[in-house]
Amino acid sequence: MLTVVVPVHNVARYLDICLESLAASTYRDLSVVLVDDGSTDGSGDLADAWPERDPRFRVVHQSNHGLGAARNAGAAVAGGDYLAFVDADDVLPPYAFEVLVNALEQTGSDFATGDVALLTSGKLSPSPLHRGTHRETRLAVDPRAHRYLVYDRLACNKVWRRSFWGDTRFPEGVHYEDIPVTVPLYGRSRQVDVVGLPVYYWRQRPPGDPSISQRLAEQRNLDDRFAAVVSALSALEGSFATWYAETALQSDLRLVLEVLPDADEAYRHRFRKLAAAFLADVDDGVLSRLPSRLAEAWRLTRDGEIDAVVELVSRVRAGKTAGGGVAVSGAAPGGGLAGSGAAPGEGVVGSGVAPAGGMAAWRDPVAPVVRAAGVRWSGDRLRISLAGSSAPVGLLWLREGAPGARAVALPAVGGAGTLSPSRLRGKAGWAPGEWTVNVAPARGAARGLLRVTDPIALPSRWVGGALVAPVVRGGVLRVAVDQPEVFAAEAGEDAGDLYVDGFGHLAPGTLFHLERAPGVPSLAYPVIAAGPKWMARVPLADLTAAIGRPGVPAEPPATWRAALPGPDGETVPLLAGPRLTERAAGPVRVGPDERGVLRVVAAG
Repeated sequence: MLTVVVPVHNVARYLDICLESLAASTYRDLSVVLVDDGSTDGSGDLADAWPERDPRFRVVHQSNHGLGAARNAGAAVAGGDYLAFVDADDVLPPYAFEVLVNALEQTGSDFATGDVALLTSGKLSPSPLHRGTHRETRLAVDPRAHRYLVYDRLACNKVWRRSFWGDTRFPEGVHYEDIPVTVPLYGRSRQVDVVGLPVYYWRQRPPGDPSISQRLAEQRNLDDRFAAVVSALSALEGSFATWYAETALQSDLRLVLEVLPDADEAYRHRFRKLAAAFLADVDDGVLSRLPSRLAEAWRLTRDGEIDAVVELVSRVRAGKTAGGGVAVSGAAPGGGLAGSGAAPGEGVVGSGVAPAGGMAAWRDPVAPVVRAAGVRWSGDRLRISLAGSSAPVGLLWLREGAPGARAVALPAVGGAGTLSPSRLRGKAGWAPGEWTVNVAPARGAARGLLRVTDPIALPSRWVGGALVAPVVRGGVLRVAVDQPEVFAAEAGEDAGDLYVDGFGHLAPGTLFHLERAPGVPSLAYPVIAAGPKWMARVPLADLTAAIGRPGVPAEPPATWRAALPGPDGETVPLLAGPRLTERAAGPVRVGPDERGVLRVVAAG
C-alpha cells in the first residue's frame, strides 16, 4: 500500500482539483492523509467532505505549524510499504503512482522519482528544473554515478520506500523543506529509479497569489534557502558533499544571487553575510569548475564586493558579456547533463525576477558546433538537414560503429545531405548496427559529429526487410539499422480484445507487456505461440480502466509502448512490422510510433 500525505493550508481554490486527481489514480491501493494545518479559508471543511466521497481519504486537523510540520504529522500516521507527498495546489496525472510504484516493485530501489511539468493557467510545459535530470527513464541507478540527480530536489515527484524513509523528518517552521530532506537521501541511497515521464503537475500560481518558491526577494526566503542548503550539505560526506556545494552555487544559491539588482540594502547586507559564511567552507577548486562569470560573482561575493556583484548580475540578466557584447548561451553540445556537471537551465516561473535564461545565461561561450535541424524521408531516401544556412556542408558521412568501421559518404548540397539506406547494407546483406553522422562544414570549422541540441522528429522506415531509424544518443545523430527476429505483424480489435499477431519464435510463458515508461511494465498478458507465429490479447476493458481520468484538460492521452522480455531479463521494445499501420481498437489506437515501436494510445 502507498500512503499519500497532503498538507492543507488555505488552498480552497485548488484543493478539490488536487484531490480529484488522487482519487482518479490508476494505482488503487493507496491511502490519502489530509493534514489540515489550521486553515482559515474553508479548506478544512472541504477536506472533511472527502472521506465520505472516498473511504481511502482521512483527515487530521492541527493548529498552524507550517508545511514541514504538516508533512511530518501525516507521515507519522502513514501505513503501508510506500510513502508520497503531494502539495494541495498541485495535480497528478492518473498514472503517476502506478508507474513509480511499479518501478520500485521491479527494481527494489530506495525511491523512484519522475519528471515534472509546470501547470500555468491550465497549460502544461516542461519543468526547466527537471529538463536534464529526467531526460530519459533509467532504473536502479547509483546516485553517486549520476550525481546531477541532486538538481531534482522536490519531495513531491517521488515515491519513497517506507523502510528507506525510516524516521526522516522535514524541518519545521522554515521554507524550502525539501532540500534538507531529498539531498541527503540521495546521498544515502544505494539506487534510485528515474522515470522520464511527467508524474507531477507543479502549479505556478498567478500574480497576486504567489507560492513560497515564487517569492525569492523576501528576506525570510533568503535566510531559509541558505539554511536549507547548509543543512543538506552538512549531512553529506566526501566527493558527494563537494559536488553538492558546486550544485548549490549553480542552482539554489544562484537564484538568490540573481535577485540582488532588485533587492533593498537590508537584503543585500544579509546576502553578503550568509554567502560569506557559506563560501568560507567552499574549496576554491569548486569555484574554478563553475562557468567563469558565475565563479567571478561568487568570488566577488566572498570578498564583500557586493556593488560589483550587482553590476555583474545586471549585465548577465541583460544578456551582455563583460566586454559589453551579447552573451552566448553556451549550452553544452547535445544539450544533455550526463557526465557534464552542467546545471539544468533552471528558472523561477512567476517570480517577477527575470534572469536572462536562468543558468544558461551564465554559461561560458562554447565553440560552435554543427547541429541537425531536421530528419525526414523523401521517397525512399533519408534527408538530413543542418541548422543555419551560413554553414553549408562540405562533406557529410556516416561511420559504422561495428568492427570494420565502414564509412559512407552522403551526397550533400548546401545545408543538407541525402542517404540511400541501401548503402548501409553489407555484401552479406543487412546486419544490425549503428552509424554515426559526421559533418565537415565547407568553411572554417573542423570535422566533427552532427549534434542534436533541440528536439527533432526521428521517423523510421522499413527498407528491404530492415528497419532504418534515426536516433539520438549522447546528443549525437546516428542511424540505426535493425533486422528484428521478432516483430508485430498485425494489430486491431476482435471480440472485445486488442489483438497483436506477430512473427518470431517466443519461448513458452513469454509475456506481452504494455509499458507507460520504458522498462516499467504496466500491463502484462501471456503470449500464445505456435512455431514462428504468436498472438497476444489484451482485454479492452483493462485498457479503458487504465486510461484514467485526466488530471487537467491539457494532459496528453494515455500512451503505452509494447515490449517483450529481453535476454537479460529486462524488457525490449516490440517493433511493428513493415505492413502494420495504425488503426482504431475500441478506446485506443494501435500502430507504430515514429521509431517503429508498437504503441497503444487512448483515442479521443
